[in-house]
Amino acid sequence: MNTRSLTLFIIFAILLLGCKGTSIKQLLGPSNPYDQYRTFLQSSEFDNAAIVREWVHAGEVALSSPIEIKIPYREISHFDKNQPKAIYMEFGTKEGQLISVQVDLISNPDSRFFIDLYEMGQSDPKNIQFAKDTNRLEFQVRNSGRLGLRIQPELFRGGLVEITIQQNPTLAFPISGKNYRSIASFFGVQRDGGRRVHEGVDVFAPRGTPVTTVSPGRVRSVGVNNLGGKTVSVSHDGYSFYYAHLDSQLVNRGQSVKVGDTLGTVGNTGNAITIAPHLHFGIYRRGAVDPYPFFETVTLTNSHSVADSIHLGQFARIRVATANLRNQPNTQSTITQNLSQNEIIRLQAKINDWFRVMLPDGTSGYIFENLLTYELSAFESLEENVGLMIRENFADSYTFDASNLSEKLEVIGKFQDSRLLRTESGRIYWAY
Repeated sequence: MNTRSLTLFIIFAILLLGCKGTSIKQLLGPSNPYDQYRTFLQSSEFDNAAIVREWVHAGEVALSSPIEIKIPYREISHFDKNQPKAIYMEFGTKEGQLISVQVDLISNPDSRFFIDLYEMGQSDPKNIQFAKDTNRLEFQVRNSGRLGLRIQPELFRGGLVEITIQQNPTLAFPISGKNYRSIASFFGVQRDGGRRVHEGVDVFAPRGTPVTTVSPGRVRSVGVNNLGGKTVSVSHDGYSFYYAHLDSQLVNRGQSVKVGDTLGTVGNTGNAITIAPHLHFGIYRRGAVDPYPFFETVTLTNSHSVADSIHLGQFARIRVATANLRNQPNTQSTITQNLSQNEIIRLQAKINDWFRVMLPDGTSGYIFENLLTYELSAFESLEENVGLMIRENFADSYTFDASNLSEKLEVIGKFQDSRLLRTESGRIYWAY
C-alpha cells in the first residue's frame, strides 16, 4: 500500500467509525479516549503512515512545551486540519476549586477534541482526568498545586474553537444571601499576639441568622468548647466542616443533612463573647484547609467571535522598533524576549487584545495586537539567487539552491539569522 492509499484509508476508517455507529471507544474498550485513539492509529495498518507519526509526535511535543496561563482563561484558537497540532497549558490551582474546561466548536461542529488534565509532580505529568464523550471536563482540586491541560483534535479534524477554563466553587455558602465577598477575617491571620493562627474564615451577620450546611453529609459532633463556644461539625467526602460561635444548635449527632439544611444560628459564644455575632467556619482534612477557594467565584466576561480569528494560523510581522514577548496576556507579566521590527511570528490564538504566538524556533508567548502587522509586503528584493541556500521550514535540516526555483525572491520577514522569502508565485521559504 503506497502512502497516498494509506492516508486515504486512514481518513475513510476514521470517518466511518465516527458515523452513525461504531465508536472507537466501543471497539477498544474502556480507557482514556486519547490512549484509545492513539492505539487505534498505531495499529499495524496505520503505524507506518507519516501523518500518524506526526499526530502522535504533536501530542508528545506539547507536553514538553507548556504555555503558562492564569485561570480563569479564555481564548479563540485555530487548529489546521491538515497539520497535526496539540496545545498544552499549565496553571496554578488551590484546594477546593472546581476546574471546568469547555471547548466550543465554532467552524466545524463535527470535530472531536481530546481534553486531558495532568497533575504536575516531580517526574513527568500524570494524567488524572479526561473528557469522555464530550468537549467538556470538570475536576475538583483536592491538593493545591499546578495542573496541565492538553487539547488535541482527531486526525484531519480541527477548525476554530473557543477554549474556556473556569474556576468554580465546590461548596454552598453557609449564610443565605451572602457569598465569599462577605468574608471579613481570613485563614492564616495571626491571633492572640501570634500565639496561634486563624484556622478558618469569619462571616458577620445578625444574631439568630440561620447557618446552613455547605454540602451534604452527616453531623459528626454537636458540642461546646471554650474557643468555639457552641459548635457543629459535619463530615463529607473526607472533609470535616466546622461551624462555631453559634447562638443555637438545631441538629443532633449522627443526623444526615443536605445542602441548605439549617444547623443552627449565628451568635458570639466561646471566645467571641466580646465581638459582634458572626460565624467562624473551618475546613479540616489532614489539618486545617483554607475555605476561601471552596467559595470563590471568578467570572469571565470576554468572549470571542469569528471576526477575532481572521488572522489565526497565519504569519504576522513586528511593525514597531521593539516588541515585548510576554508570558501572560497583560502588560504586568514577565517579558520573556524582545523582538525587533520585521521579525516573523505565527498567530496561534486570540485573547482579548492579545495574540498567543509561536516564533519560528517553537517559542510561545503573548504579544499585544497593535504591535503587529498582517500585511507582509516586501521590504527587500533579491535579484540574484545563485548560491542562496533555502529550506521550506525554519527547522528543516535539508536545504537546496534557490536558483533551482527560477523565480525572483523578495524578503517579507526575518528571524534570528534567517530571512523569510516569498516567490513570485507566492510560495514561502527560509534562507540563511
